[in-house]
Amino acid sequence: MPAAAAFVQAQFLPVVLVTAICVGCSFPQAGVAVSQLPNLTAFVTTAMFVISGLQLRQGEALQALKARGAVAFGIISILLITPLISLAVLRLPLHPPELAIGLAVFCCMPTALSSGVTLTQQIGGNVALALLLTVSTNMLGVFTMPFTLPALLGPALAGSVRLEPLPLLVKLVKTILVPSLVGASIRAFVPGAAAFVDARKKYLTYSNALLLALVPWTQISKAVAQRVPLEAGSLLVAAAAGVGVHLAFLALNIGACRLLRLGGPDPAAALAVRRAVILVGSVKTLPVAVSVLASLGPALGPMAGVAVVPAMSAHLSQIIIDSMLVARWQAQDRAAKAA
Repeated sequence: MPAAAAFVQAQFLPVVLVTAICVGCSFPQAGVAVSQLPNLTAFVTTAMFVISGLQLRQGEALQALKARGAVAFGIISILLITPLISLAVLRLPLHPPELAIGLAVFCCMPTALSSGVTLTQQIGGNVALALLLTVSTNMLGVFTMPFTLPALLGPALAGSVRLEPLPLLVKLVKTILVPSLVGASIRAFVPGAAAFVDARKKYLTYSNALLLALVPWTQISKAVAQRVPLEAGSLLVAAAAGVGVHLAFLALNIGACRLLRLGGPDPAAALAVRRAVILVGSVKTLPVAVSVLASLGPALGPMAGVAVVPAMSAHLSQIIIDSMLVARWQAQDRAAKAA
């Protein structure tokens, strides 16, 4: 039991997401009932990003501005280069096509809110740089996604919905940027707020995970209740595609870090910078993807729940793969130190 409890605490988000899928498939009536609550998605999204804003440590992130080349490449990679892989994703023979749409939307997201920073800290990378890339891309992404999403996904959505940049920008500002700024302002200007939040960081992380699981749970429940046709083989192919996407992100960022020689002449400092860029630049945020897919819900209908599944699968795969990568780097570091 202690080992099981420790595993759940360490992998709380993946466990909650898998549980949400299983419960939604097995007992869809409960999820359908919860989905009928007024303004549920808006409340969940706002609460998630207020909590995320409360945990932003702006002072630490600003320390990384000295690594200008790594900052510039990281932002460009996350917001402009890696989203281009969505063009290849949309060509995959996935059925129903909403599986490809969900994974393509995930590719266009900014970096993950916590996993990249956590793994960077675990491997001894440049945590300040990881924080800066996380904060900046999630803020800038609010202004870039309204244009990248219609440009990259427009043809695939032509039959169901048209993504207009201005309404999408307004929605992202209201649901992501403003709540994040509210949370960050509370942390910065309310006396004692930062200490209170830091002392309860674990519980806030759990709360965010539970809120995040609410949307896919309700969406999947509605899809199952309406008997949306979905084969196990299609889900496996979508999951494999998510793994392939993440491996492509890693290969791109590893190659670019070596080619551009990011980090400067000091080998130790360069290694810390490159690892931060690779880990943060190769992951995508699930909460923003769920928020965007939820906004497409009225147009996609019952298939909106299907579109969420590959995004969750891709998120889980990137956590597993990057954990294995960090473990391999740690083994290499121990071998080098012993030598």
